[in-house]
Amino acid sequence: MIPGLSSNSDVRYSALETGPPQIEYSAAKKVLNQDDFLKLLITQFSTQDPLDPVTDTAFISQMAEFTALENAKETQSEISLLRQQSANQEAISMIGKEVELLSGDDGVIFGKVSKVLIDSDGPKLVVEGYPYALDKVVAVKNSLSISEESLKKEGSN
Repeated sequence: MIPGLSSNSDVRYSALETGPPQIEYSAAKKVLNQDDFLKLLITQFSTQDPLDPVTDTAFISQMAEFTALENAKETQSEISLLRQQSANQEAISMIGKEVELLSGDDGVIFGKVSKVLIDSDGPKLVVEGYPYALDKVVAVKNSLSISEESLKKEGSN
């Protein structure tokens, strides 16, 4: 194993004594993360030829890739937060509305959303006293009060 290379790496090297180096590639199990990148960079600097060091442009290029990786991670985190906030807002907007939900046994449940529970797994709509995930909603309709319904009926007569 190459010093500084993660043990989770998918690249396998054969021993030098058995002949020319053989590289075996397998399906990727994970992408390189920040720690792997830093280990590779440290390994590169510690094993480079002192008479032929890494050029400035190569180092700058690697640092730019590292910065891009950090920015991508931050962007992914922000997008995840926005998606969570959007789901919470969507669930909150359903309070007081009639919903049609899929239940666990492939049945359909109709009921009015009384409240929303927000936890780490995402928002849950409380219908008939039971919490349901937002992705179980099949249909939503406005719930009219009795006085609004009677006004509509009187207006159509």
